Amino acid sequence: MALNLGGGSLTSNYSSLYLGNAQSMLSQSLMRLSSGQRINRPSDDPGGLAVSMKLKNAITVTEATKRNVDNALSYTDTQDSALESVADILDRMSSLKTSYGSGTATTSDKSSYASEFKELQKQLDVFKSERFNSMSLFSSSAVSKQVMISSRGESGPTISISSLNISGALSVSSGVNLANATGAVTISGISIGNLTTAITQVASLRATSGATSSRLQFSSDFLDTSKTNLEAANSRIMDVDIADEVTNYAKHNVQVFAASAALAQSNLNMGIVLDLLNFGSSR
Repeated sequence: MALNLGGGSLTSNYSSLYLGNAQSMLSQSLMRLSSGQRINRPSDDPGGLAVSMKLKNAITVTEATKRNVDNALSYTDTQDSALESVADILDRMSSLKTSYGSGTATTSDKSSYASEFKELQKQLDVFKSERFNSMSLFSSSAVSKQVMISSRGESGPTISISSLNISGALSVSSGVNLANATGAVTISGISIGNLTTAITQVASLRATSGATSSRLQFSSDFLDTSKTNLEAANSRIMDVDIADEVTNYAKHNVQVFAASAALAQSNLNMGIVLDLLNFGSSR
């Protein structure tokens, strides 16, 4: 009687094939769970990987753009702080001028008022040379810089930040400038009207700086939101679904054990048949 061993060999081959596939899927699940990423090799999802690379580049550019906008915002904030101090000085000078002109002020009082007035003039002069990161905050010839606020770079929209003409704002009449390093303009030669004019002109500069600062803040907020959305989009492509992958891991683990058991049983059956054949031939 002839024995047909083809069925046992076929079963063993199928068991070996299923075991290899299950081990491959189990290894893939382990890699995804350990890395936290759904795509670990280009072959996992070529199209998804290509989209992810472009999203990562957009995230990088958006981060860099936001840093530039925030630096520009720091510039305008510093500029505004200086203008606020200038306004406070002008308020104090107005108070001194009012006290100086009082009928109850003695000669000694007027001398004290004039002395403080002169020192405040010198302080106003100091603000004209203030800088932020080597860039002048104030200049008679406005120097502007263009700040890109879009990931499109130079082809996208920009915001202009520039130094402001504080010297012009403190010039209240022909030949009279409140910002004077030597304090040459005396308190007696200045009127309350002059000081009011200076305060109005400084207020205008502060409004200009504030408008730029407001736009920069909105741009920074938008870039921050845009970066968050890009990261979320990239996460949906690249990050593994832990719950789903744990389920896959458990399934593939069971398949590996089942295929291993089937292959072992198939090999055992083949061994029994071969033993019988050897026993029969030895008789």
